[in-house]
Amino acid sequence: MLSRRLQVICHLWAKTNLMDTDAGEISDEFMQEVRGLEGHYLKHDDPIKQSGYFGGAERWRREREVVLAAIEADGDILDVGCANGYLLECLVQWGHEKGITLTPYGLDIGPRLIEVARRRLPGYADHFRVGNAWTWRPSRTFRYVYTLHDCVPDNLLGEYAQRLMSRCVASGGRLIIGAYGSQSRNEPARDVAAALRGLEFAVAGSASASLGDFPVTRIAWLDK
Repeated sequence: MLSRRLQVICHLWAKTNLMDTDAGEISDEFMQEVRGLEGHYLKHDDPIKQSGYFGGAERWRREREVVLAAIEADGDILDVGCANGYLLECLVQWGHEKGITLTPYGLDIGPRLIEVARRRLPGYADHFRVGNAWTWRPSRTFRYVYTLHDCVPDNLLGEYAQRLMSRCVASGGRLIIGAYGSQSRNEPARDVAAALRGLEFAVAGSASASLGDFPVTRIAWLDK
């Protein structure tokens, strides 16, 4: 799993990734740390580690496949904060095993990560974009949109969800918001369904993956 220092950098990166402000308002030191995260991911050859996960392939699937609980039929899926595209590649494969056809799309602020994603899924290279998710306005909408709750500071989660619903999710589509925990740090995945209900969203469903009784992944979804 990620070191505590890297966890801090991850949150700084996500916050900057989605901040509706001029980069000039952010200190050079802060931006240097943020930009260093992309390099940290890409120093690894293992696609799972390039995704910022260090628990191995078996746990990766156990903790990420739960996203499919929110996907009931064929459709396109946008991963907001897709990194190297490996999660999308996996979701397409896991969906295929369940008889569901998914067409992958990805957005990330890291240009080198997007290049890796394009090489990973060359048949969908033009489906990946470099962009700021807080301000990004896609030219089309998507049946499924997946993102993590901590891609924005906690006080902006409600507005973030609203922006994704209005800009990215197709009519009749679904926004899926996830949370990852860490058993080694005794940090359970956040109950995103409860968080969204607390923000007065109508949560259509939720699911989780656990190691024993410890929740390592939680997802909740909103229907449009």
